[in-house]
Amino acid sequence: MINPNDVNLIIFDMDGTIIPSLPAVYESVKRAFNKLGWPVKFSPDDINQFFGITTASAKGSLYEFITPLDSKLSIDEVRERVRKEYEGTFRDMAQPYPGVKKTLSTLRKRGYKLAQYTNASAMYLDIVMSSLNIREYLDYIECIQHNNLTKPELVRKIKEKFGGLTAAVVGDRSHDIEAARDTDSLSIGVLFGYGGDEPKQADISIDKFDELLFIFDRKLPIFERIKEEIRQRKREDKAFIIGINGIDGAGKTEFASALETYFKTNGHQTQLIHLDDFHNPKVIRYSGTDQADNYYNNSFNTGLIIEKLLSPIKEKKPLSLSLKALDPDTDEYEVDRVYSIDRDSMVIFEGVFLFRKELDSYIDYKVFLDIPLEESKRRAIIRDSEANVSKYDEKYLPAQVKYMKKYPPTKVVDMVIDNTNWEYPRVKQIRKA
Repeated sequence: MINPNDVNLIIFDMDGTIIPSLPAVYESVKRAFNKLGWPVKFSPDDINQFFGITTASAKGSLYEFITPLDSKLSIDEVRERVRKEYEGTFRDMAQPYPGVKKTLSTLRKRGYKLAQYTNASAMYLDIVMSSLNIREYLDYIECIQHNNLTKPELVRKIKEKFGGLTAAVVGDRSHDIEAARDTDSLSIGVLFGYGGDEPKQADISIDKFDELLFIFDRKLPIFERIKEEIRQRKREDKAFIIGINGIDGAGKTEFASALETYFKTNGHQTQLIHLDDFHNPKVIRYSGTDQADNYYNNSFNTGLIIEKLLSPIKEKKPLSLSLKALDPDTDEYEVDRVYSIDRDSMVIFEGVFLFRKELDSYIDYKVFLDIPLEESKRRAIIRDSEANVSKYDEKYLPAQVKYMKKYPPTKVVDMVIDNTNWEYPRVKQIRKA
């Protein structure tokens, strides 16, 4: 099986993958038959068998099936009558499967090339694309009718167009699986389409379209690299602490949470620790006159986190602890936190200023998420009110500059990750043990 981490091109089938087209097609048939004065003697389930089968030719097609035996119209003429109804019907009722647009948008942000292929007619393809308004998410669109190619030949052509990128084919029928296998591509079967049990033959099958985001996640290769680094360093008698650091807005919390999920999925016991849960009360946090100095020196109770968590871990002691964390908004200790750590645990510790001398010796593997200072402010504008953005110039970023000057990431950390595009992080540097 092709490793999903090697995939850079994703090719999607249309009917039963991007769109549940059966209702709109059936409605188009009903509208055409109504104009002809014909009764509709078949159900949507009866015509489901033809989805995913080439409809451009009349023989053995949907239109051969629906045309009455006593019809004075030919199969081709019936097909044209139905197709005349497509544009209005699809405009009225066509919708993509849940999550399609958001998933395609996210995959593009992650740097994947996205293509649409189908064995339907060019006219039908144009109508569906226009009705769904999803062309902007796709780098390439083509159907069999454009050049009379088979699905495997289409996949091969698309791969060649993108310079031979390793591809995945996503579809709901056995033809899509065969197209993937015939072209050395990863096959992903969608179980929500029209193929019944056919998608179960694929390398991977999904129940919802947005599950693709768990398969094609640019963070996964980085997580695998971190896991391998840990495998080489972890001792059997002690929990392993991974520090996730970066300036404000670098994406530490999201990255740490995703890393924890990755470890859990791979059978590891984990414990996530947020430095923000160890804020000092306001009387301490704002005790000085310099905002940047307050942020750097007074924000966090590093002594408490060392005493309660980091020191016991370093001393190889099992830990089961409940703490009341400070809520910075209310300035009250009212947030419940529970920690359970033993020698097999992967402890993920995230926060600002983690690699300063007070904490450095407790962290076994150090990861720094690198973003430009201006990107930090840009993200702040998205997250915070304009009134708070000025603090980045006066407080947060000056403190971060001071920290990085004293503890340069390229010299003190094990892995530096460019997280400017948090959907597509890239490893910039790895320090060998």
